[in-house]
Amino acid sequence: MLELQLGNFDAAALLFERWKRPLFNFFYRMTNKRTESEDFTQTVFERMIKYRSTYTKGMSVKTWLFQMARNVSYTAYQKQEKRRMVYAEWKSGVAIEAPGIDQKLEKEEEKKRLWLALDRLPPAQKEIILLSKFQKIPYKEIGELYKCTEGAVKVKVHRALARLKTEYAKLPN
Repeated sequence: MLELQLGNFDAAALLFERWKRPLFNFFYRMTNKRTESEDFTQTVFERMIKYRSTYTKGMSVKTWLFQMARNVSYTAYQKQEKRRMVYAEWKSGVAIEAPGIDQKLEKEEEKKRLWLALDRLPPAQKEIILLSKFQKIPYKEIGELYKCTEGAVKVKVHRALARLKTEYAKLPN
């Protein structure tokens, strides 16, 4: 990131290769729309280059990029009629990280149910689960994104997971 700030745009290509998949996965899990997720990912990297001067040495690149990702997501939310985003239901075979053929069908069905339950959560709860459990961003860094304490993030994650468990239990087997 520091190289990019100095004008070495080859560094942007390296950052793109490192972070495109985690960012795409984040957006895909938020929207369930491949094209939209690709567009949002591209937007984050455009903003990364445009706002490279806002990066501070010592700052986590991951946290900085995911803050941009949250902003891109929020902007899209605002553009969609100022109401909650409507999430599409899970469609089999569309996941970016599809399991190997050798995995058991039962595991695949459990995974589909989990994603269906995740789609039933309010956007804020879905987002915090995706950031903490799927992107594995530490609670402290999520606290920086949300401008709250690490303890508050733990509470938010706990409540979101409890809600996810309830929604999962409501789904038919």
